[in-house]
Amino acid sequence: MRNIKYIVALFLTCFANCSFAENLPNDLKAINDKALTLTSDDYSAGKKTAIKDVEYLSDFTNHTQEHVLMVADKSLEIMDSFGKAIRMGTFQKNNSFNKNAQDPNRVNFGIGTINSATVLMASLYHDSGMKAGGYVLDKEGNVVLDESGKPKKASDGNDVRKNHALNSSIIVLTDREFWKEYDVDIDVACLLCFAHSKSTSGVRDLSSKSDWLKGFDKLERTIKAYNSEHENKIYFNRKRFENDDELLSALSTAALAIRLGDVSRDSGKHAKSQSDGEIVVYKSTVNSLADDAPGEAQNARVYNYRTGFVKSLFSRQIHIGEQNNVLNHTLVDENDKVYHEMTMDDGNYAPYSTFQNVIEHCGELESAPDADIYIRIVFKNDVTQHYKNVYNKMRQAYYDNKGPKAIKIVYEWEK
Repeated sequence: MRNIKYIVALFLTCFANCSFAENLPNDLKAINDKALTLTSDDYSAGKKTAIKDVEYLSDFTNHTQEHVLMVADKSLEIMDSFGKAIRMGTFQKNNSFNKNAQDPNRVNFGIGTINSATVLMASLYHDSGMKAGGYVLDKEGNVVLDESGKPKKASDGNDVRKNHALNSSIIVLTDREFWKEYDVDIDVACLLCFAHSKSTSGVRDLSSKSDWLKGFDKLERTIKAYNSEHENKIYFNRKRFENDDELLSALSTAALAIRLGDVSRDSGKHAKSQSDGEIVVYKSTVNSLADDAPGEAQNARVYNYRTGFVKSLFSRQIHIGEQNNVLNHTLVDENDKVYHEMTMDDGNYAPYSTFQNVIEHCGELESAPDADIYIRIVFKNDVTQHYKNVYNKMRQAYYDNKGPKAIKIVYEWEK
């Protein structure tokens, strides 16, 4: 039986994001507290795993309870905006409806019966598998076996991270009994945790039935491996989703919400790492006049208060860009179109590293090619013409690279 630490979890609820919990209605507060309680040991284990893996995991500024609380907050807002646009008929690209009607492999986006409680619960569980000891899949989606023929358990940081969405979904299924008295759909929550990773789940196109079916196959193989090792069996009812396009449509919508919520963290200054150390970017050491992100970060000093200076050049680029992205919202505009708004602290600072962060958000939206969503970027200061030109150049390069798959990006200075 999982070790339930109610006092620790309730403390973390308030410490990590009091305002989020306080603003929830009573039924969702109960979901929030229950999920944090049940996953408390998992996130503590994830912190220990990151502390031991200094070279790879220690500098990630997500995969913590503070992070999943923010994801929950963002995902609920996103689901609300998605729902408004779907009801107005503006969420999905018009030309996709006729195409999908002719293709049995496609599903449209819909609202369905997936409730806020399930989205909240899944958001809070989605990184619970980010710890050593979970299952590992190979490139074909089969469970990897060790030398004795038993399922291999993730130990190095790469295996842990690549498979954490899968192992989060398994944790949801092991907790099924604890949620019987709550209005949550465990099968849906399991799939939302699994599908928050495009690579692990294989659901790269959220409107593709075949992508979802391949994901179900991977999940079923892992459940079989789990049941071979445990007396208390777990299960997941894939037939519900295979036989109900409306449910699968709603699942696709909710999965996009959590994917976008996951990258919508407001990092800002002193972001907390998975190894429990604050990450500080010494802005004066960043070369904002460089011609690319590596140049901006080449001599930048980025410090993790638990493990010391961040050595990886790519990681330094990520932290520079993330910490310039201080606020994210997903809303509906005056034309009832969904837009994802990213607020940057300084438009005249590290534009290439900052735009890397924009590309990360675009990547999640690209997994929903039928959705009609654009990105709006605003800045907390006046942007000089030089940096406006740089941002325009980077946007055009993104458009050229992605072609018709590109997400529309609008800068605040454009009418």
